[in-house]
Amino acid sequence: MVNGFDDDLQERLQQAESAEREMQRLQPLASEAPQLRLQKAKAQREQERQRTKEDALTKARNAVQSAADKQNRVPDLLSQAARAVIELYTLLKDVDSSRRQAMEALAIADRVDYDIELEEGEEHERSLDRDTRGLAYALAARHGDARVKELLEECDPGFSLLRGCNLDEPLYRDVANFVVRHAVPKEDPPSGLISQTPAGAPNGMSPEQESEEPSRPDF
Repeated sequence: MVNGFDDDLQERLQQAESAEREMQRLQPLASEAPQLRLQKAKAQREQERQRTKEDALTKARNAVQSAADKQNRVPDLLSQAARAVIELYTLLKDVDSSRRQAMEALAIADRVDYDIELEEGEEHERSLDRDTRGLAYALAARHGDARVKELLEECDPGFSLLRGCNLDEPLYRDVANFVVRHAVPKEDPPSGLISQTPAGAPNGMSPEQESEEPSRPDF
């Protein structure tokens, strides 16, 4: 019985010693496992980074080429846009010129109306043996630049240089305003032929203070 136990123990001892020797043989290799795992993870990261970099560079090259292809169209489109802007600029200048011609013509018509009203008014006042001084001032208040603008508005109510244009889009509005600013700079409109203060009236004096009848406004 003891010999049987000893034999079993001996066999297990041999197995244990064999395992011990195997462990001793594998121990150096096993100790490398943590470092090898780190190296593997590092290599995988490097590979992933390289793939990411190559993908990014490929996308960049494609995007750069796409931009270059599109940019090739810019000179022609810019030329078309410039021609369109020049055409719009010229047209707006012509429109403004025609409006100014209309105002000059209306100023002449307004002066004719003024002269007629003044002559008829003076005749009427003289027929009643009344002083005609101050009549020119009273009539001039209804004529001149303000009246010319009213006549122009009556000819084409609600006129605007950009009438009918789509100004809802900010870019359209910016382009339109840019061209208008250059084509029609802010200037005083053509003066009417009638001054609100007829020539010959001393500054600071009312018609009643004048000793002589004021002269009619000059053209």
